[in-house]
Amino acid sequence: MRARSAVTLVALLVGLVACTGEGGSRDDAGATRPPTTAPTTPFGVSSALDTQKAGTATAGRQYRPGSVSPAHASGGRTLTVLDVTSGGGLVAAANPAPKTGDGTVTIGQSEMGLQRGAGFAPFPKARRTCSDRPRQAVYADERDGVVVWTESASTNLYVFDWCVFAYTPKTGTTTLLGDSAAVSHGKDMPEAPGSSAPSIGDGKAYWATAYPTTGKREFGVRVVAQALNGGGEPATVADGAKLPRAAGKDLYYVRSADVSPDFPKDRYEIRRVTPDGEDALVTGGPLPTGREITALTVAGDHVSWVVAAPEQQTATLYALDTRTKKAVTFALGHAAPATMFLRSTPQFLAWGNGSAAGDAGQYVYDFAHGRLWRLGTEDGFSVVYAKGSYLAWSKLPTAPTEEAGSASFETAKWSG
Repeated sequence: MRARSAVTLVALLVGLVACTGEGGSRDDAGATRPPTTAPTTPFGVSSALDTQKAGTATAGRQYRPGSVSPAHASGGRTLTVLDVTSGGGLVAAANPAPKTGDGTVTIGQSEMGLQRGAGFAPFPKARRTCSDRPRQAVYADERDGVVVWTESASTNLYVFDWCVFAYTPKTGTTTLLGDSAAVSHGKDMPEAPGSSAPSIGDGKAYWATAYPTTGKREFGVRVVAQALNGGGEPATVADGAKLPRAAGKDLYYVRSADVSPDFPKDRYEIRRVTPDGEDALVTGGPLPTGREITALTVAGDHVSWVVAAPEQQTATLYALDTRTKKAVTFALGHAAPATMFLRSTPQFLAWGNGSAAGDAGQYVYDFAHGRLWRLGTEDGFSVVYAKGSYLAWSKLPTAPTEEAGSASFETAKWSG
């Protein structure tokens, strides 16, 4: 099992700074470079909510129960859930058990597919693929039936190779979108800060990747895009950028000094790239020493992100209404590492702390009603996925006879 998978994802923020300048235009690689002016779109805080005062979400009232997924697939494989679909199904990977010996871990090849109830329907294999080494799926995103996912052959926390695939239901085919070998040029690369999780927009998939540089820093970070039907190499959308999140035809991302060396160390910006290449400031704020942006999600009129203070084991979640320029804040009872799960739809914001220490509650904030709810609490594996009106959250085994480390997911349609 990969240590940075959806089950035990570990953030790597080691020496990853893109060696780029700023100028408000596109560079030779096609990446947008925003100007160095200070943020001009400040936001106000309309309310600050305490997670300890969250209501308890109840089946039949706040949500309509769906199904509970099994923890295992056929052949003794573990079923790893990577997303919930807009129709209430689950995107999952069936993974063979890893083998250990002589201080090494050997993984088997993931089989990706959709899980509905007790049934697992695998996606067809892609005609083109990456290396012949076994790879396991670590991230996925679904939109209107299209699924994009990332696989990696690495079992080393400090190395991250990637292969990105897309399954399209209209054609019933799986297509290779990108291979990190085209970026790494034979060099071992770390994962991009935040994560290299894909995000689906209109006709394109986006993800962040490290890349070797010849500058003062060994690696840079950029956001790339590829058409969902593949073709050619992924194109650079923004250099010195992390945490890409697609919203229709637009692409949102975070810029801060950890990925952009020329950017001021004491602030951050959330920016939006439009189809015509305009790179516009959405919002920004101060970023004191020891703090970092670890998560971003965008849906409807809301942009939400986390400012974490790892050494203090604290973090603040912001949910900004872009129409009113007012934000609701949540003081999180954990350090909010990049391994936490933060998802949103036009209806609600959902999160869990992943495998972090501290508050392991699985929360839903209903935008329309301004209410905060707790779905459950799962210490060691607090995961929530959201898409459309649907939620899926992790449930660890309670019986001592059940296999340790296995998890099922409950799905539900949110009522509010």
